[in-house]
Amino acid sequence: MRFDHSKSLLLSGGLFLALFAGGFILSQHKVLWGDEFFTQKVSIDGPSYMDILTLHFIEGNKCPLFYLVQKSFSDLFSYKFPVEQIEGLNVILDRRSQIIMRMPSNVYMSLALALIFYFFTRFFSVFAAIYALSVALVSPLVWMYWVEARPYSLWFLLTTIQLLLISCNIISPKIKTTKSLFLTHVLLALTVPASILQISIALLVLWWKGKYSKKQLALVWVVPVCIGLFYYFIVHAYRTKTFLFFSNLYDAVMPERLFVYVIYALVAWVLPEKYKKSSRNTFFLPVFLLFLASAVFILSMDLFTKNFQFGFFSRYLIFLTPADILMFTFASIDLRRWSRPNPWICMNVSILLGGLVLMRGLVTYRAILASALYLHSP
Repeated sequence: MRFDHSKSLLLSGGLFLALFAGGFILSQHKVLWGDEFFTQKVSIDGPSYMDILTLHFIEGNKCPLFYLVQKSFSDLFSYKFPVEQIEGLNVILDRRSQIIMRMPSNVYMSLALALIFYFFTRFFSVFAAIYALSVALVSPLVWMYWVEARPYSLWFLLTTIQLLLISCNIISPKIKTTKSLFLTHVLLALTVPASILQISIALLVLWWKGKYSKKQLALVWVVPVCIGLFYYFIVHAYRTKTFLFFSNLYDAVMPERLFVYVIYALVAWVLPEKYKKSSRNTFFLPVFLLFLASAVFILSMDLFTKNFQFGFFSRYLIFLTPADILMFTFASIDLRRWSRPNPWICMNVSILLGGLVLMRGLVTYRAILASALYLHSP
């Protein structure tokens, strides 16, 4: 059973508050690490709003959106980072700093998960929404960057909004998404230059589906890409090297889910036409494959880098995680629907899909416990 907009919004609002409260607790049990307090001290507390807008601050990523919001929250709570000398420190335990610095990131991740829940409650069913939320909550990067005072959860949120708007455009064409998608793309470009790739993927999908006119396509692509290119060319070019290709990739997209996607693609292509028409979800498979290809491209670019300064980290691929969450949920819904005429097959498909979610949850939470990610307290 799916709900109307009001009921879906009410349920999702309650979920957001619960997730935010959970993130509030998590933020107190995770120590601040170097990148977080360096950014707060040097790139947020020191520069003015105008300095950030005019790029007069020290940071590898000069896109201003994250830093402007972070500074606004700091000013709201009259907060300045308390440690005057941070050289030589790797981690800091300070309850007030952990809460205030991470509050925007907590909002971003909690809102992203609530929006996923809203989407599936509104257009599918409550069961599908709960399943999608479960798929999200067993993804490693969700937990690793839920409450980190860095731009990654903001990137996660905006990517989630982008993908949900594209999905709404296909599933419910009556909903007007042009302005919302344009704004989302602009915000993505103001968050990280690498978003140029996913903005271009969105353009390809919308052009392929014929949902937008040429003027609308130009609107949602040209301006954001120009913004992204501007920041791309002014960012200091640090040389990175990909040491762990598959490890980085499989933090963003679960390897066991790729097996399901192969089965899903094969079934979608060989089923009789009447079954294909019964699904409105197969449109997302090309979207996911393009996102996956872009992640592989990014990893491959730095695979043979020489004279590097930093290693490549999986958090640079966090834009792939929302695509993986939605793809696995869409595929699961269709595979169960297609197998429903045969109760035996349907039962085994349900056990397989549910088992994969449960198994990934155990692996993720074991890794969190092993790394002691949330086992610190002032």
